[in-house]
Amino acid sequence: MCGTVGEGRPSPWTVTDLTTAERALLTGVRQWFRAGTAGAMASMRIGLNVAGVPNTALLPLFALLGTFAVSGARKPEIRCPACSRISADEAALLDSLAAVQNGDAEVAAQYLDRWLPLVALCMATDAMRELGAILDGARIYLPRRRSARLVPLSPVAALAAE
Repeated sequence: MCGTVGEGRPSPWTVTDLTTAERALLTGVRQWFRAGTAGAMASMRIGLNVAGVPNTALLPLFALLGTFAVSGARKPEIRCPACSRISADEAALLDSLAAVQNGDAEVAAQYLDRWLPLVALCMATDAMRELGAILDGARIYLPRRRSARLVPLSPVAALAAE
């Protein structure tokens, strides 16, 4: 049984509600938060390949996830890889990537602003743009799910979105 069930705010979705690409990305994020880049790389590559996500997506995905390792970053609630429920933070991460794919980097920055200081926010937004472009090139489009109500973009996050 998953040790994270019941923790934090759940989203209205479960893993079975996600597209194949969303499941692969979410599983990769969960693995990375549990094992780090070196420990998760092989399994992330396999999962992404099965979903049709090119290997070139790994570098910007690792860059994005690495921004959460910086000093001053608040960690999003990331559940264990086996958990069938999706946390509100996980849903926000997926929706921020979908927002970038839809040309709305400001919304993505609003999501990330809740966790990251300015420099990390700028790096994360750039990594998301690169990851979104790779997914677009592979004809993988993530759906917008609007996981949380957004507040107006702070001036700091507005700079990162530009």
